[in-house]
Parts: sequence; structure tokens; C-alpha cells
Amino acid sequence: MPKINVLSSKNYAYFKKDMLKSNTNFQNINIKSETFPDGEHHWIIEKCSKIKGLPAVYVAGTIDDESIFELYNIASTLISKQCSSLHLVVPYFGYSTMERETVEGEVVTAKNVARMLSSLPLSPEGNFIYLLDLHSFGTQYYFEKSLQPVHLSSWNILKKMIKDCGKNIVLASADMGRAKFVEKLGDALKLQTSFIMKRRLDGKNTLVEALNADVKGKNVVIFDDMIRSGASVIKAARAYKQAGALNIYVVVVHGVFTPSSVQQIKDSKIIKKILVTNSHPNALKYQSDFVKVYDVAQTISEGLIL
Repeated sequence: MPKINVLSSKNYAYFKKDMLKSNTNFQNINIKSETFPDGEHHWIIEKCSKIKGLPAVYVAGTIDDESIFELYNIASTLISKQCSSLHLVVPYFGYSTMERETVEGEVVTAKNVARMLSSLPLSPEGNFIYLLDLHSFGTQYYFEKSLQPVHLSSWNILKKMIKDCGKNIVLASADMGRAKFVEKLGDALKLQTSFIMKRRLDGKNTLVEALNADVKGKNVVIFDDMIRSGASVIKAARAYKQAGALNIYVVVVHGVFTPSSVQQIKDSKIIKKILVTNSHPNALKYQSDFVKVYDVAQTISEGLIL
């Protein structure tokens, strides 16, 4: 079987390292980078002669604007250097909550990023983009033309994360947005599920009105696809605690973690532990006794169409 070149952005070097361990046919290709005084970026793909005629796997999230710019430039170069197929691995798709227009004139950034990446030239054996647990499943259909989206799930990792929270568990959601997924996951694990009903007071604030299950004396595991500031999960945890929950854990796929968010969640003294995957670099940044990180590189490696 021919070798498969694996590259990554600087932010996702840790993820590439884990992927290289998952398949003996993967070979590492490094990228040198520097930033000039005027702010322009400069990249050099090392061992460039190895690109021609082999599949290229490039790991890079769209976690900020610079990352998107880098992703497009490196992907374009891999195609121009004649990789046989292009495989963009995007563990966390940034701007995922901007997938629709909620007020007139609002920019649907998720769709625009998808269109931009879809404009990449076609490699001989196809272009693919691998996305993990999108905030909105419909976002995958924003990719057009020759870029084939592959939506992967961290389902098996999530089941392990939940089991690691102990026994006597009620699987819960922070709001009704993830209710169906939580119910499906709960059925698979044969767990009782609970959902919070909220009422929006204004553009920013919500009021928890009710929850639909008895959690008294139970360990509650709140699931959400991502965590940013943690404000929503703290409100949900407080509601479950007031209802008599014993310990409260938070299980999330994408640990975006805005500055001071982890400390604020910890300071609330309501949540016992956060369990998160390594889909976002910030998860490793805040890894501690309070934040436990699980690897999803193997899951993505197994999902590659090679």
C-alpha cells in the first residue's frame, strides 16, 4: 500500500502526531512557517517532492480567520504539487453557529467558508473534507462542486466519556437544542435522560422554567456539542443541582473555551469535572484534573476515504 502524506497547521501539530500513530502507512511532512514584520505569512512545505502522486491529509481547523487563510493556501499548494487526492481534516469547524441568517443582513459565515474551500482546484482522485460533530448537521451541505464532505461522529468516544462519569447516571442536555441527540445517546447506553425547558427573557437572558426528570440523588451528565464561555452549562448545572442532583459532570465534543471560562466554571463549584475531546487546541491548553481530554484522532483516521 502506498504511503499517505500527513501534514498539519501549527495549531493542530498535536493532532497530526496522534494520527501518525494510528496508521503505519502515514508519513509525516512538516511545514515551515514565519510571519514577516508587515504581518504577511510565509510557508514552505518540506520534502515537497514526496507530495506528487500520493494522497495528502492536511489537518487544520477553522478556529480563527488566520487558520482559514492558512488552510486554503496549504491546500491549494498540495494540489498544485500534484497530490493524488486531497483530504482536509477539520476536527472543529469554526463559525459553526453562524450557519443561518437570524436578522436581515447577517453574514452567514459558515456558508461562505464552505464556498471558499469548495473553490479549490480538483485533485486527480478527488477532494474531501472531514468534519466532526457539526453544530448544525445541515452545514455539510454548504460544500459545493468537487469538495466532498464527510461528517464523522465521536459517538464511541462519547459513550466512553459518559461511562467514565460513574454509575447512577442521568444523561442531560443544557437546553432543548440537543434533546434528540441526548435521547438517542441515552437509549444506546440505557440511561435515563433529562431535558431543561427555558424561556427567553430578552436577546441575551433566559430563565429555566422546568426539567422533565427526577435527578434527586443521581449523577447528572450534561452533554453539549461545544462549550465556549460556559454560561449556559453553569445555568443548567445550577438547575439540576437545585433539583437534588448529587454530582454534575459536563461532556462536550468541542472545548472552545474562551479566556477565563474554565476558571469561571470551576469557581461555580457546581460542576465536578469537564470531559472533552481534543478536537480544539484549547482543550489541551486547559487540560487538568478538572478538564479531562479524550483523543479522537483514531476515529478520524478510520473515517478517511483512502
